[in-house]
Amino acid sequence: MTRVDSILFPGHGIQLPFDGPGLSSGNDANSVGNKRINVLVLGLDRRPREGNIFTRTDTMIVVTIDPQTKTAGVLGIPRDLYVTIPDGNGGTFDERINTALEYGETYKYPGGGPKLAEDTIAQNLGINIDHYVIIDFSGFKEIIDSLGGIDVDVPDPLYDPTYSDTELPGDYFPLDFSPGMQHMDGRTALGYARSRNTTSDLDRIQRQQRIIFAVMDKALSLNVLPNALDLWDKYKNTISTDISDFMIPGFAKLAADIPPERISGLSLGACTTPWTTPGGADVLLPSEEGCQEIVQALFSDQQLLEEKAVVEIQDGSGTGVGPKALDLLVNLGFTKGSLFNSSPPDGGVFGQTEIVDFSNKTYTTEKLAQWLQVPTSRVRMATAADAGLRTSDADVLVLLGKDTNVANLTSASAGSDTSSGSDASQ
Repeated sequence: MTRVDSILFPGHGIQLPFDGPGLSSGNDANSVGNKRINVLVLGLDRRPREGNIFTRTDTMIVVTIDPQTKTAGVLGIPRDLYVTIPDGNGGTFDERINTALEYGETYKYPGGGPKLAEDTIAQNLGINIDHYVIIDFSGFKEIIDSLGGIDVDVPDPLYDPTYSDTELPGDYFPLDFSPGMQHMDGRTALGYARSRNTTSDLDRIQRQQRIIFAVMDKALSLNVLPNALDLWDKYKNTISTDISDFMIPGFAKLAADIPPERISGLSLGACTTPWTTPGGADVLLPSEEGCQEIVQALFSDQQLLEEKAVVEIQDGSGTGVGPKALDLLVNLGFTKGSLFNSSPPDGGVFGQTEIVDFSNKTYTTEKLAQWLQVPTSRVRMATAADAGLRTSDADVLVLLGKDTNVANLTSASAGSDTSSGSDASQ
């Protein structure tokens, strides 16, 4: 209907109802359905002067959506992650993950660049991709400008006087961000998402995720999703995707059903270690065990969002391990707003770590015990005697003791080497 209508009556598109046939029931071949959907989002390192060629990816993000629980997860993948890439002939080679799209196009991989990027994700992370979305600098700026700009909460200052989105000699667009809420147009948001001056690629992933959440907030506040077909017709030229036109209303309905607080943001940065290849390239070597822990959290721990537990981490270890424990839990799927550090009211030191559940948040306490390596014998429901332990109204209280063992997600990669001998200079 939408395709025929756009031909016969241009400019007067049919507004399909969100609950129309095939849009949410999962019975139509082109509907979104009720199964989990994994979308690979690729941001191209492509300037306007380069035309429509596929280049290296400046940004790689996996978005996983669960239509049944109305939750989602966003996984940031470092561009310098050193991985095994299929060569299309039954073999593999080792390279940065951001080269997969370009290699697939250049060397005619079956299915092209997008398929090689998807197969690389599947081989190294065990994530099967259902759809891809590719956007370049121009499309990124156009979409954000169409929303009237976005408001981003900037936690740390960022200064980059020589940033350039064209990289032409002398063509600078200086960046200077102070902490606090900042309004950004498309060009400014692109600079905030891309700049690597004085910061790492891992910090960049966090900034990109802030941009994503800010775009979602603005789109929801403007109530643009009911006009999904009109928006799609206007802006689909800014992206490349295998998502069909007819699926757009279903995706729009799903997006409207999932508020930002039900979306977790994770990054593989926590499971990587800097490494130099034999060819002298600086890359990030992944810990297979640590990265799988994060991927598992992305897919199986959406229930953390369901329980909406607030967790107080009381550091009674005597070693100041509290912030490290908080960072670990954020890397594994807890939102920063659900966690906070405190100190024991009496300033004491605990001999052993304990977890006390005040609100029957059983799934949250189970994951806390698993990730902080606390035996089940020291996880309990709160009693009247525990009333004075908390410094807040948190649902769960973690009492970190001298035995606290915060897992290092990169430990399995330390001292690793690669066997194929391929490097970034090839």
